[in-house]
Amino acid sequence: MKRCLAAAFALISLLMLAPVSGAEVLPGLTSKVDYDNTDPDRYLIEIDLVNQIITVYDNSLGNKIVFQGLCTTGNRENRTSSGTFRVGDLKERFGYFVAFGQYAAYWTQVVRGIYIHSVMYDSEKLSSMSSSAYRNLGRAVSHGCIRVLPHHAQWIFYNCPPGTAVNIVRIRPKNPELIKILKSQIPSYSDYRQPADGKPYPVIVPAVINADKAPLRSGFSSRDKTLAVLKRGDKVKLLQIGSDWVKAETAKGKLGYIKTQYILCYPDEPVNFKKAYVAADKTYIYKSMSTSSKRLKTIGRGEEVVVIENPELEWYYGSFGGVSGYMSAKYVKLQTVMQYPAFNGTSDSLPENGFGFVESNLIGRKAFVKPSLIANLRDRPSTSGKRIGELPPGTPVTVLGKSGSWYKIEALGKTGFVNEICLIIE
Repeated sequence: MKRCLAAAFALISLLMLAPVSGAEVLPGLTSKVDYDNTDPDRYLIEIDLVNQIITVYDNSLGNKIVFQGLCTTGNRENRTSSGTFRVGDLKERFGYFVAFGQYAAYWTQVVRGIYIHSVMYDSEKLSSMSSSAYRNLGRAVSHGCIRVLPHHAQWIFYNCPPGTAVNIVRIRPKNPELIKILKSQIPSYSDYRQPADGKPYPVIVPAVINADKAPLRSGFSSRDKTLAVLKRGDKVKLLQIGSDWVKAETAKGKLGYIKTQYILCYPDEPVNFKKAYVAADKTYIYKSMSTSSKRLKTIGRGEEVVVIENPELEWYYGSFGGVSGYMSAKYVKLQTVMQYPAFNGTSDSLPENGFGFVESNLIGRKAFVKPSLIANLRDRPSTSGKRIGELPPGTPVTVLGKSGSWYKIEALGKTGFVNEICLIIE
């Protein structure tokens, strides 16, 4: 009976929190999530570090509790910092932790490398959910992120857009009774059912590196390990997109974080595909139709090549990197691939804002600062930009353009950049 009740509770929870179909994908340099709610002021997330409890409130219903459950926060060596934060731009539906070698579902960035996400998974399969991580809900044993039940993480992923308030507090009194109630509501590991998700998978955006010696890191700091050094023209796929950082996958399948300033992308344009010949693994341009002949050039895994003819069944004649010769058909395959932004390898090819994203139709539009916010005016489109002023709630502004998730504006006699979550466009 107990197992039946637990399973029934899990089903009811999933039905209550399941996202409804069809909403809006936010524009600009932000992860491409099909949100069920796009109002950052609607919900408030509280993380209680004392009791290891996550609570989501609906501000539109007088702070009514949407759901409450046990969570896992940082251990003694990696404490989750208390404070008031706003949900960041970075999200990922199911992703790999570069630094820890595990997976999680429904990542929602709180600040820098701290996310709210599901408990851990050992592989890319939902059936591999970690039993120890599941049973550790209610204990402070993570690397700093906030782990929650997968259906709770899913709800936050679709309903809490960038700018949603997150209060991480260490001031609540111990509440063993509430912990006991919430623990009793968690099904046994074998009875938990993964939440269904009928939404299309978020778009993976193609991008090109716009600078030599661009570091791909394991985290969001120069102190984090450099996993690769990328060069101008290298192609990457963006798995998470933010105004300051992106999580990227290289052509060789290496994952890491890179500063947005190093990429050229058009995140709001439809992703197009084409047929192309691609190296399925590392191979070479040969002088003749023999692997024992002279190697003229190395072709890296994932690189596109030009095929001119197919002189023999097992060989192509074509070119790569300005060198012509023969390529083994064993390693060069015709595939459907993403089309990447055009880039000729010089800085002249870059848009003025460096991000490959401009909305010229916004120029001259009137807007005003949201009534509930004081907007920071910065000297460049980034939270690391110097703050050159503050705009009180309701301040009228004139839009001069847009770079990623930042508006270039004129207000109170100054020109600078304000994050899009601060403005209402007339």
